[in-house]
Amino acid sequence: MFSYSIKLLDHGTRKTRIQINVCFRRHNTKTASAMKLECLPNEILLEIFDYLHALHLVNAFHQLNFRLNQLLTVSFNCYVLDFRSISKHDFDLLCQQHLPTIVDRVISLHLSADDETPTLPQMFLAMSLPLDQFLHLRALSLYAMESADRLTEILVRCRQVTHLRLTQCFCDYKEVQL
Repeated sequence: MFSYSIKLLDHGTRKTRIQINVCFRRHNTKTASAMKLECLPNEILLEIFDYLHALHLVNAFHQLNFRLNQLLTVSFNCYVLDFRSISKHDFDLLCQQHLPTIVDRVISLHLSADDETPTLPQMFLAMSLPLDQFLHLRALSLYAMESADRLTEILVRCRQVTHLRLTQCFCDYKEVQL
């Protein structure tokens, strides 16, 4: 029998660290042994992946070994992309190197045009990957959008979205046929 616990450390920094404690207990003994992350079963690794931001997940595990690549590209089937406070470097890295391989498994997307990421929606719309390739995108959250045209452009391209959240979006009212 074994048990595990996952603890997120330094969540606010660019590098996310997690602490994973795995204990194996032999029958009728109280000794526990440690093991390497790569020795964990796929089910536990997928559980760990759920705790990580998509950027940190692909940065930490992509191209590490064949098994982890398979887990990232085949088995892990629901990515949440949160671009609310991401650096331009990290945004470009994720969009250019990793997004094309996971685009069909993105289920939620957060875009922000606040003070930290004022041009992010324009950059996201300008990338070579069209929004209609986000086949499983169901939730879209938009923050601090002030352009009715930009908002309309995003909404028209995301027809598959079933949950829309607008936070601090101040746009002039303009009737639009979606």
